[in-house]
Amino acid sequence: MFMKKNQTKFLITIIILVMGFAFLYYRQTSQIKSTTTIQQISLIPVTQAIGGKAPTTSSTLVKVGTTALDLLKQTTKIETKGEGVNAYVVTINGRTASNVAKEFWAFYVNGKPATVGAGSYVLKFNDKILWKIEKFQ
Repeated sequence: MFMKKNQTKFLITIIILVMGFAFLYYRQTSQIKSTTTIQQISLIPVTQAIGGKAPTTSSTLVKVGTTALDLLKQTTKIETKGEGVNAYVVTINGRTASNVAKEFWAFYVNGKPATVGAGSYVLKFNDKILWKIEKFQ
């Protein structure tokens, strides 16, 4: 009888250890899958066009959280006034919007005028950004 109790305790211990290792393996595997998924979606495709009638267009992958202004800074030479969310673009690739001619650099998101500044607009999957000179009144 003493032998049976020891064998039973031994089997229970083995079963608990196997279940514990199985749980740890499952947990580690699911964390690896989660990390892979996050890495896969950490870059999104966007398209940017600069100019009026015949804009220069380029497509690129950007990190999630990139703003329209960040993208413009990464891909062109620009000058801005103000900073961050308050920045507005004055010059793109040497073309300055003229105050005398009442011009400004406007940007469009997916064919519609942006409703926030370029430093505030966080790019989304497959966004199409257009920068062009417009006149104000």
